[in-house]
Amino acid sequence: MKVLLIAYEFPPILAAQSLRWLHLANELVAQGVHIEVLCPDIAPNPTFPLALDPCIVTHRVWAGPFIGLGEYAAKRAAAQSVPAGGDISPTAAAAPLSLLSRGYGIARDLLNRVVYPDIRSEWYFFARKKLKQLLTMNNYDIVLSSHEPAVDIFLGFYAKKVNLPWVVDLGDPLLTPYSPTWRRAIDLRVERRIMRHADHLVVTDDKVIELLVERHGAPMRAKLSTISQGFPAAACIAPRRANTRFSICFTGNFYSDFRNPAQLAEALRALQDIDFSFQIIGNNGRFKPVFDGIHGVEFMGQRSHSDCLELQRRADLLINIGNVQNYQIPGKIYEYLGSGTPVLHIQTSDSTDPGAVLINQTRAGVVVKNDAQDIARALCSLHAQWIHDPSALVLGRDEILVQSHTWTNKAKQYQALLSRLIQ
Repeated sequence: MKVLLIAYEFPPILAAQSLRWLHLANELVAQGVHIEVLCPDIAPNPTFPLALDPCIVTHRVWAGPFIGLGEYAAKRAAAQSVPAGGDISPTAAAAPLSLLSRGYGIARDLLNRVVYPDIRSEWYFFARKKLKQLLTMNNYDIVLSSHEPAVDIFLGFYAKKVNLPWVVDLGDPLLTPYSPTWRRAIDLRVERRIMRHADHLVVTDDKVIELLVERHGAPMRAKLSTISQGFPAAACIAPRRANTRFSICFTGNFYSDFRNPAQLAEALRALQDIDFSFQIIGNNGRFKPVFDGIHGVEFMGQRSHSDCLELQRRADLLINIGNVQNYQIPGKIYEYLGSGTPVLHIQTSDSTDPGAVLINQTRAGVVVKNDAQDIARALCSLHAQWIHDPSALVLGRDEILVQSHTWTNKAKQYQALLSRLIQ
C-alpha cells in the first residue's frame, strides 16, 4: 500500500499533530505501508525530540512568503545577536529578537483575521504545484489529509480530482465553539463540503461522530471512524522510583476560558497538613498569581517533550483538567496513561466528558467535578492511599484496555481502514 500524507504539522515542527503523525507513520511503516509526506520546509528552533523512520519519504515545500520570510528573519536576528569574535550582554542580545518576535506576532494575528482560516493557507499555492507533480509521477493508492491546519484539507480536495480514495484525519470539526464569529458560516459550509467529497473521515472521539451526524445527516455515519491519540508501546516499561514527598505534576497549558486552574489552586491552598510538591510544566507564567502563597508549587516553564514524559513517569499523581467541549479529549491524557502514573481528572464539562470516560473505563485514576472542595477531598484521599502504599494508586488499572491505546494498535486500526478503502 502506497500512501501520500499531506500534513502541514509534521516533524520537525513540534506540535500535537506532528507527534501524532510521527508515531502513526513510524508504526505504519513498520507494518509494511509505504508512506510519502507532503509537508512545509520549516526548521523550528527547538530540536524535534523523536526520530522519524528513514523509510518515510518527505517532500518539503516552502511554507510561503509570510511564514518563510518570518522564519528567515528570526534566524537572522538570532545570528546577529552575537557578533563574530565578541560577546554581547544577554539584555542587548534579547532586545532585537524580542522586538522582532512581537512585531511578527502582531502581523500574524492580523493576517489570521484576513486569510481563511489562517495565514498557513499561503502554503496551498506552493504545495499544490508539488502535489500535482507527485500525483503525476507516483502511483499512490490513497491520499490522507491531516487537520489542522485546514490547508491540508484544501490540498486534499485537489488530490481528489485524480479519483484517488481520499481520507481526512479531521480530529475536531471545522466549526467549533471558539471559531471566530466572522468565520462560522464559512466553517460550516466547508465542513459540509468535506463530508460530501471525502471517502472517509477519521476523528479522535466518538462524540465528534455524533456531532457531525447531527449536523450533516445520518448517512454520514458510514464515512466516519474513531482513531484516537495514543502513546508509545514502551512508555510503561521504565521502573518507577519512590518519592519522599507526595509529588503532583501537570504538563500542558492553562487557559482562562477553559482548562482554568482557579478551583485547583483553591483546593491546594486548603491542603495545609499535606507535604506535597506540585510541578507545573508549560507556558503558564501568567497564572502564577492564582497559586500565590501555596507551598510546594513550582512553575517549571516549557520543557522538552522527552522531559515532560520523564516528569510524568516520576510523579505520584498527574493532574488533567478536561475541556469544556464534550467532544474534545486532549491527546495529553493518553500520554498520562502511558506514563503508568495515576491521574486526577477534573471535569469541567457540564455534560459528558470523554476524558472522564476514558479514565473511568481504564480505572487509571479518579474523576472529580471542577469544585475546590471535591478536588481537595480527592487529593486528601489519594495522599492517604499513597502514605499507606505508594503502589496502591495504580493497582486497579485495566492494563489490557490501557495497552489498546498504544500507537502500535492505533496504526493497526489505520492500516485496516486504508486497506478496506482501496479494495
